[in-house]
Amino acid sequence: MNIQDTHNLILLIINKEQNAYFSHEEIDAVLDRAQLALFNDYHTNPKIPAQVQSAKYGESQRIDDALSIFKNRYVFTNANTAGGVVTLPSDYMHLNSLYTTQFSNTLQRNVYASVQVLNEEELIERLESQIIPVTPDDPIAIMNSQNRIQLFPEVASSGGVYYFRRPLAPKFAYTQSGRTITYNAGSSVHLEWRDYDVMNIISKAISYYGISMSAGDVQQFAEVKNNQGQ
Repeated sequence: MNIQDTHNLILLIINKEQNAYFSHEEIDAVLDRAQLALFNDYHTNPKIPAQVQSAKYGESQRIDDALSIFKNRYVFTNANTAGGVVTLPSDYMHLNSLYTTQFSNTLQRNVYASVQVLNEEELIERLESQIIPVTPDDPIAIMNSQNRIQLFPEVASSGGVYYFRRPLAPKFAYTQSGRTITYNAGSSVHLEWRDYDVMNIISKAISYYGISMSAGDVQQFAEVKNNQGQ
């Protein structure tokens, strides 16, 4: 479903339920808010105890498939990690995994080390540990600040970060002459989700206007209007 179809469907629902109209810019903003809410629902919901969540990333193939398009990898090198600080890309949202690499003269190849990301309390315990010392072969890390990771030992390192990127903000591009709006497909930004998930996003979006419809209801409404040629 492209962004024009999405906007048209939302406008039809709002007109039917409230006999109201909202600008395309307002709808874009609400859609973006709704898709970020859906992303967080699918990834994890911190307000719901993990043991009672119905599904989240890593526990349901349906959810994993929905989020797969947003998986990215960022590769860092010694040149851009002074002091062991990894600055994450601007589209970073959630961390999946972190690793470092070192060249082994013995093996004559790169050796990979998984990096455990700890909280500050756990960090101190590990740094003081004589049993499991922190070394370049067994590094650890903390989330230092927004979009930054601090590696330990605090030395320049090479490696990579697997992460979820932010979904692109939707944009309904158009030109307007008087009251006539002409959609510009080439300059528009579409929702990147699969169609069923777009229905979930629309359901969340219209809830901000006080309209309660499930994704199934939205889908059914869309099919009726499509059959009616609207």
